[in-house]
Amino acid sequence: MATAEVQPDIKAKTMQAVVLEKYGSEDNLSLETVARPKITADQVLIRVHAASVNPIDWKLRQGMLKWVMPDQLPGVLGFDVSGEIVEVGYSARQQGWSVGDEVMAFSSKTLGGGYAEFLDVDAAYIVRKPEGFSYEESAGIPLAATTAWKSLVKLGQLRDGDDVLINGASGGVGTFAVQIAKALGARVTAVCSSDNHDLVRSLGADEVIDYHSTPFTRIDHSFDIVFDAVSKSTFRDCRRLLKPAGHYVATLPSVENVGFSVFSKLQKQSCHVVLARPDGPTLKALAALANEGKLRTIIDSVYPLNDVAAAHHKSQGGHVVGKVILNVVPDLPFQETNQD
Repeated sequence: MATAEVQPDIKAKTMQAVVLEKYGSEDNLSLETVARPKITADQVLIRVHAASVNPIDWKLRQGMLKWVMPDQLPGVLGFDVSGEIVEVGYSARQQGWSVGDEVMAFSSKTLGGGYAEFLDVDAAYIVRKPEGFSYEESAGIPLAATTAWKSLVKLGQLRDGDDVLINGASGGVGTFAVQIAKALGARVTAVCSSDNHDLVRSLGADEVIDYHSTPFTRIDHSFDIVFDAVSKSTFRDCRRLLKPAGHYVATLPSVENVGFSVFSKLQKQSCHVVLARPDGPTLKALAALANEGKLRTIIDSVYPLNDVAAAHHKSQGGHVVGKVILNVVPDLPFQETNQD
């Protein structure tokens, strides 16, 4: 078991966290000293080594999802983390968790809370860090890969042999979607820029479409599932691509797609909008795929916690390949890689 170079002060009552005081730009994120969380019997306290930046984070920061999630400001963003357990509640201990366990987690808090040195998480929403994965790689999995799994397996009802199209295949959710679909026996058509064709092929894509030269909504092929991981289309756009009982899934709850999701309940072709929530069994299934070598995290870039504004700016730019990660433990070496 790896140990951190700087051990946490178990008696400390405060910690460093990135606080969002009000909706708006990334400049509204500030590193502050706040109270350290206290755990309940069902929880563990994780010393966070790495946290993931997801598009939902900057959408929450901008106030775009106020109608979906209640106002919780000031608050701390960040839904997925990886780190080591430093405290264990009684019930969590009965489930086999111990101080020192290296884990990844999907927070169930309204805003997440992961942009911080410590995070309290229900034991139901943690799994052991996949073997051989770094903290940064593990932190990239929970929300993005759960979104991909729920879109394909639960909403898309993915079966062995299905024909699947994934738009935004080189992004955070898309890279996991390609791998999950292939691991479960699908034939995958991936849509992304030509710069990333080799990457998505390495993840298992059978066919790759350059969206710059060929709008995927105009191709002459039918699919069991059309998963728009970047929500650049609508059910109306993609209906002609679906087989008679095909499923369309998008990641953004636009008014049009929400309306179609209600309407399509009366049709054989279905429209769904995915909103991933913490799901223990799904996280275990994802960890199992990772341990089997069937799932890996593509990291675009890694930023220190105090440079969170730059991380948000990168994510919001719309051309991220894989995941943007925050390095929370300050004494770990800073690195930045780009798959472009």
